[in-house]
Amino acid sequence: MGLREGFRSARREMGQRPAQRGGAPVSKRSPSFLQGEQLAPTSDAYTVVILGVPRGGTTMVAGVAQRCGLFIGDNLPGNLEDPRFVRSDASGLEDVVAESNQKRKIWGWKYPRAADYLSELLPKLRNPRLVVVWRDPLATASRGISRGDTVDKSLKRVVSFQTKNIRLIQEANCPILHVSYERAISEPLSFAETLAGFIGGSMPADTQELIAFMEPGSYKPVKNIEVEAPPSPRIVPAAAAALGSL
Repeated sequence: MGLREGFRSARREMGQRPAQRGGAPVSKRSPSFLQGEQLAPTSDAYTVVILGVPRGGTTMVAGVAQRCGLFIGDNLPGNLEDPRFVRSDASGLEDVVAESNQKRKIWGWKYPRAADYLSELLPKLRNPRLVVVWRDPLATASRGISRGDTVDKSLKRVVSFQTKNIRLIQEANCPILHVSYERAISEPLSFAETLAGFIGGSMPADTQELIAFMEPGSYKPVKNIEVEAPPSPRIVPAAAAALGSL
């Protein structure tokens, strides 16, 4: 089944069942995998960071997280990146994090190249959770190739970003959700339910809009609906069973 056929099938399925909030069973062939311990923190305050590779699907994932209730910034541009976190090092970010912690118990940000500074910043984040997005390197490199770069140069750039992300996840001592971009857009509801569980949010009421947003080429920022701190941040039970641990 092609991607567009998959989206049409998902829309037909949603027309046959009521929208669900809070999660539902996901298939064993999940678009995402959990690295680390199952989520059962004692605190209701935490920070979510979405990262990956430029042109690697992080905007789609951030938009889904936003629709599931995660606050990722005010007045964001189309790429959903808070300008305060778009940088190559951690200088000044500790103050930004402290300010954000005072305003909200649950918040986060999206920046594909956050691995540039997360090794230094992670110990200063409150109960961090990482969402790492992985995409086919050739698809990710396509923009550089279309602009005249050689295939090998563009691929090397993508692989260098991915290698930095691998180093980060080897060092990080926190829950990490690994997302396959290709699998996520082919199974939009399964992915969204899993992500909602990971960030402690819930599925949006308008799942038709969610599916339309995830379709490639249609990403649009929306007004954020913030997560209300749950009694105990959790992953959707069915999603946890499907994810397992790496």
